[in-house]
Amino acid sequence: MTDMYSFMMISGEQEKMMMGVITAIGYASSGNKIYMFFTMDALKALTPESEKIVLNGTKNLKYYIDNLVDLAGEDLEITACEFGMRVKGIHEDQFIYKVKVGGVSEFALMSSQSKATLIF
Repeated sequence: MTDMYSFMMISGEQEKMMMGVITAIGYASSGNKIYMFFTMDALKALTPESEKIVLNGTKNLKYYIDNLVDLAGEDLEITACEFGMRVKGIHEDQFIYKVKVGGVSEFALMSSQSKATLIF
């Protein structure tokens, strides 16, 4: 049986966004399903701005998200928080990934079905 792990990506801090995605890669590489819910400042990870997010000695965040998308395939679901989008002025056409727009109630449902929920 494949487990699902939920990630709530809320922080716009570069380290937290990078570690959330790298942790998701680790779970996906173990054959798990990944549900990621991006809200508030973390939404910028789903936009072209992800190319500018770099930690010392690493590649940019987009590189790691691309790897996660390729590795997890159909076992990855990315949801952008509709409320966070309104607050931060982000529109669906700004996303560079296949992203579903949803609400916190969806995150609550998905995380309740997960083996664990990680918050970054």
